[in-house]
Amino acid sequence: MHQSRKEQGMERSSRRLLHSDRREALLMSRLEEQVETAEEFLAFPSNRREPGGR
Repeated sequence: MHQSRKEQGMERSSRRLLHSDRREALLMSRLEEQVETAEEFLAFPSNRREPGGR
């Protein structure tokens, strides 16, 4: 069965939106991982002395 041009256009548009939503979700999950890693790093400071500290 053939699709009309309107149906084909709507299907293409919905695919584009889904792919961009997936891409955004992937980027957000990676960003959250990086933020968690940074928080863990900052919660356990190294043994270096602070400038001006004695």
